[in-house]
Amino acid sequence: MGLLIFLSADQAGCRWLIRETGASMSQASIITALFPLGGGIGVLILGALMDKINPNKVVAVGWLLTGVFVCLVGFSTSSLALMGVMVFIAGSIMNGAQSSMPALAAGFYPTQGRATGVAWMLGIGRFGGILGAFSGAFLMQAQLSFETIFTLLAIPAFLSAFALLIKYRVSKSVPATTDEARSLQKA
Repeated sequence: MGLLIFLSADQAGCRWLIRETGASMSQASIITALFPLGGGIGVLILGALMDKINPNKVVAVGWLLTGVFVCLVGFSTSSLALMGVMVFIAGSIMNGAQSSMPALAAGFYPTQGRATGVAWMLGIGRFGGILGAFSGAFLMQAQLSFETIFTLLAIPAFLSAFALLIKYRVSKSVPATTDEARSLQKA
């Protein structure tokens, strides 16, 4: 979902910034670049939180906050400085949540199928890259307002948060390893 959000926002962002806010090409480029710039910060923060709090909840909240801040980007057209802050925060959280997904998946699958499970997750995620570029172009063609575009771009983040909460509830009953399953059977 991260690629879907990033590529769609990137595809539509600069042109809409110029049209909706009157920003120069230089200002629009800088604001657009703030989205991936905060990624390293988001990864460090979410990674540290995953060590202290339930990782499913941390990443789900990360996706939820990504949706909130992506949506807020669309409603911050009155101030380029405010928009820059919203874009930076949204990018930091989204990159942190996206980068945490492989670690979360690795902890979900039993040892014997871990590499396959993570590979499938990453492989399916590539569809976000395809859909991201396509949906960005579609949103540009549809000539929707800046607010509408970024509200729509928040939906994949909210879906990710919801899916992770479902995974959290379901995975409570799935043992991580065969040895753990055997010990549960003996108990």
